Amino acid sequence: MISCEKALELVLSNLPERTSALIHLRDALGCVLAGPLVANANVPPFNRAAMDGYALRACDVEQAPVELDYAGEVRAGGGAAGALPPGQAIAIMTGAPVPDGADSVQMVEQTRRSPDGRRVTIQKPVKPGENITPLGFEASIGDVVLEADRYIGPAEMAVLATFGFARVRVWSRPRVAVLVTGDELVEVEDNPRPDQIRNSNACSVTAQLRLMNIEPEYLGIVRDDRDELRHRVREGLERDVLIITGGVSMGEYDFAKQVFEELGLEILFSRVAMKPGKPTVFARKEKKLVFGLPGNPVSTFVAFENFVRPALGRLCGWSEPDLPRVRGELLRDMKQAAGRTAFLPAWASMGPTGWTVEPLRWKGSADIIGFARANAVVVFPAERDFMAKGERVEAMLLPDFHSRQR
Repeated sequence: MISCEKALELVLSNLPERTSALIHLRDALGCVLAGPLVANANVPPFNRAAMDGYALRACDVEQAPVELDYAGEVRAGGGAAGALPPGQAIAIMTGAPVPDGADSVQMVEQTRRSPDGRRVTIQKPVKPGENITPLGFEASIGDVVLEADRYIGPAEMAVLATFGFARVRVWSRPRVAVLVTGDELVEVEDNPRPDQIRNSNACSVTAQLRLMNIEPEYLGIVRDDRDELRHRVREGLERDVLIITGGVSMGEYDFAKQVFEELGLEILFSRVAMKPGKPTVFARKEKKLVFGLPGNPVSTFVAFENFVRPALGRLCGWSEPDLPRVRGELLRDMKQAAGRTAFLPAWASMGPTGWTVEPLRWKGSADIIGFARANAVVVFPAERDFMAKGERVEAMLLPDFHSRQR
């Protein structure tokens, strides 16, 4: 049995090299850039009006209020106006190109048109360049506007669109298969016998993957039959990563580790000093990764976040895919047998004086109902057996932390 830290080190040191792919912009949300994005145009591509008003020469309104001749208007997308002669002002809309000859824009609130529309009074002077965004102010040709390994969120999508990158090179998402084992399991839509339960692990694992912007391939339930499991694992190995839940413990019908060895996988660890989640398996065959997660639902969830997320996130190009950890004040005493790092359900809150961490009552690694009330887990160190109320403790925030309400 190895420590959580050593297990994670083994996982991360055995990742294959990342690969990249050229994809359409519409599919890029949630991906990571495989290279820098270099501006292929100036932004803005012309001197741009920063607000509605009148484009004019600043020297013509130094003694404002003054009247100038009205020279028409220029709209955003309406084409460029001709050069503006001295002594004139042209109505201009936000985003429109400033005509040659004009060097400033006075906001419309500081102007007044004459009743006949032929003259416009500029009530206050403006400085040269005022209310104008100059050509190339936001980016010039050749500038790096998005760095390599940048996560593509909504703002990055807008940047890509700004420069016409309809296709973009990103780090490839790994193909992930999910396989669930156990004679006792039936699918969600089926009615279980008295000795059966519905398959909740497939739902939680696929949901955890989708929160990482990875759409998994679900291979279904495999019964506790060694030959059938071997066949299905071989099928799963056609993908980049295979996640199996159940069948990895010490029971008579837990065949996963035997099957891994028969198929030539190198098992790098099979027991981790953590609670819940001790019978977690990590194996590799060339560039293929296999995670064997325990069958109890909370164990499955916790093992995924500690080992699968860090691995897959890095393959996707994320620099820091691990769940964030905070330190906060413990709101009640906690006891725990020493020897294994425990990840126990909690409610973490940020208040006026910092983080607080409230341990939640639950009934063990099968109690997904109790665990579902948590937005974090207390990280209980392996070498300790007691933590007192008021101590500052470490909590790992769950992946949907910001969406949870009490």
